[in-house]
Amino acid sequence: MIRLGINTVHLNIEEIMDLGLNRVEFVLGRGKSYEEMNREVLKGITLAEEINLPYSIHLPIYTFEWYQEDYLSAFFLDPDDDKRESSFRLLDANLSKLDVFNPEYYIIHFQGVYKFEQNHIFFEERLKTTLDRINEMAKKYKVKILLEYFGSNYMFYKIDDWINKIDPYSNLGILCDTGHLYFSSLMHDFVFLEGLEKLAAAADAFHIWTTKGDKSYSDSEYYTEFHHIVAHMNQRKDQGFAFDVDKMMDIVSRYDSPIIIEASEKYRGREYFIEGIKSIVSYFANR
Repeated sequence: MIRLGINTVHLNIEEIMDLGLNRVEFVLGRGKSYEEMNREVLKGITLAEEINLPYSIHLPIYTFEWYQEDYLSAFFLDPDDDKRESSFRLLDANLSKLDVFNPEYYIIHFQGVYKFEQNHIFFEERLKTTLDRINEMAKKYKVKILLEYFGSNYMFYKIDDWINKIDPYSNLGILCDTGHLYFSSLMHDFVFLEGLEKLAAAADAFHIWTTKGDKSYSDSEYYTEFHHIVAHMNQRKDQGFAFDVDKMMDIVSRYDSPIIIEASEKYRGREYFIEGIKSIVSYFANR
């Protein structure tokens, strides 16, 4: 099964394959100019297609002057009509420009950060309209779009809601991100591994990374300083990490779904980063 990969932010395709990984994910990343990142991604996608390496694309890959927000921000569920339409416009523009390629699936952030209560009737209508429009857009371009799970929208964080609302759509799916699910478990007071059991069974793909401490996002010193910490098979909750990685991997590996390592080198440097990748590869090799 071609299922274990990583994004190309810190490694090129040759390095990724040398580590024993057999798929890649493309995302703009941070730290370089947009022009350079965009050029590198398109070059990587072209190479992946030439060598038949399975890949996915985390949108957007193209940004525009008319989209003034952070490129990974999403306003599909925003009460503001203009903000909402800008997200649909950005998605359509990216799918149009990337239509010459053949990724297995795309990933988007779509629910946004909304910690305030909204009118439930209006929100439910907006959610359905949004899912309808994204699904129709995916059908138009003949692609699969995975919606990445976050708990940062207090109107739409319950795992059962995600499954029940998204499952009926032919061209939509769920991406289960272990780090964001952990933060959601802190924000909404549920047991991480129990939430993972439920969400993993419905997920079409996974992002795996970890963190330390019991605070989420900007309240977490580890997240603000190190962002996504690479998972190591020997990391334990009693060492301060978010969860026991071996227990997490035992759950996500039950399913024949792509697993993408989504981590940075900031925590303890490149050697620790590479060791973590190798430990995940070894886990699958020894199963």
